[in-house]
Amino acid sequence: MQQRLFEGDNCTIGQSGELIFNGVDLGRLAREYETPYYLISENILRANCRRFMAGFEGVPGFRVYYSVKTNYESGVLQCLRDLGFGVEISGGLDLLACRRAGFQPEDIVFDGPCKSEEELRQAIDLGIHLINVESELELQTIDRLARERGRIVPVGIRIDPIVKNPSYSKLISTYKQKFGFPIDRCDSVFELANRCKNVQVVGLHAHIGSQILSPELYVKNLSILFELAARLKKNSLNILEVNIGGGFPAPSTRHLRVSRRMKGAELLDRINLLEARPPEIGEFGRSIQGAYEEACRRWDIRPILATEPGRSLVSNTCVVIGRVRVIKDRWVFTDISINDVPENLFFSEFRVFFPGKMRENWVKKAHLSGPTLATNDVILFETAVPELQAGDPIAIFDTGAYSITRANQFTRPRSAVYFLRSDGRIEVIRRRERPEDVLSMQVWNGRNGAGVFREEAVAVAGLSA
Repeated sequence: MQQRLFEGDNCTIGQSGELIFNGVDLGRLAREYETPYYLISENILRANCRRFMAGFEGVPGFRVYYSVKTNYESGVLQCLRDLGFGVEISGGLDLLACRRAGFQPEDIVFDGPCKSEEELRQAIDLGIHLINVESELELQTIDRLARERGRIVPVGIRIDPIVKNPSYSKLISTYKQKFGFPIDRCDSVFELANRCKNVQVVGLHAHIGSQILSPELYVKNLSILFELAARLKKNSLNILEVNIGGGFPAPSTRHLRVSRRMKGAELLDRINLLEARPPEIGEFGRSIQGAYEEACRRWDIRPILATEPGRSLVSNTCVVIGRVRVIKDRWVFTDISINDVPENLFFSEFRVFFPGKMRENWVKKAHLSGPTLATNDVILFETAVPELQAGDPIAIFDTGAYSITRANQFTRPRSAVYFLRSDGRIEVIRRRERPEDVLSMQVWNGRNGAGVFREEAVAVAGLSA
């Protein structure tokens, strides 16, 4: 069955089956630019950001720190900066990207379970807004580095509220336990913080997962954090900011990957019962705002409410555009690899479309593969496709989150990234890697790699003569 376009895709279908994404013909672009490449829409990004902020407009002082690890392309970060967003970084790479994009230190929070001393020094010296602590050793390290600089450093404490997401398997929930301090065993870190004279605990932080489909899970998370903040206040520790993390769902990431293997899945798909359709962000905002106001009244405290969205802002802003290269039996090989779309989450599946053939019947079943010599380089098994020929364009949607930042170079240099500006201009914001870029960090017996290539070329020429 042909995959459906959603309203958030910002797409239309032309009379001849063209696929028009944010005003541009993706089939035409596949012919005009070397494929594969990513195309990010500024219009969709701005609309997502405005929609997210509108969902929480009733919360006074509400702060948003965009999750930079989701997508740190220059066009994305500069757009978010212009819209007044803060940023959540997870290391020195994120920090450098944000500084280049123009974010001020007070707009930055630093998360992550294993921050290096050098990264902590940079954050402290810059005077960023907050460092969220993940271990007692990290707290002691921050205290020592701050003392060496004669400073008091504001920190948050990451808490695991042990809120279970019913969409997750037990395995995923187990992995999540490595982050933060369990709510029922966190007293010791606050006792230690009280002895660390060069840190000041001002925040509580928790992240309950990804693609969260129930606003009530955030309500429960918020209630747990507020109860802890009220308890800490009795011990003269005032929490100024409560951060409920990210995990808000991308509207067009709907199908559970494992659900395609269920008996009767095709029938369920035809009657729209296979989708896990997320609530609108406004529904999350209303539930969280109500819980926030109730908690403020109940506990007689009013910390700033903060959050860290990522996927919900950028997932549908980007498509990967490629072309069919080889057709062999039921296998359709494309130039798009899992190098380009590496995320393999059980709750999502790739949404693949064929520009120029959108009005044709997709009744043939095929396996879509990437071009690399890797057994697992398969985009989709047993999926409906139109009649295809080598050279036909292909587009994969919802690739704005965790695709570019996790892109690999297995036997292929990484792809270019283009930014579709609001006025229709298309700009390159990440140039395509070439083989020499991939090999540039290698050391060849202490000599310059280019010199080795020249020597090899001379030797080959001599043999030919």
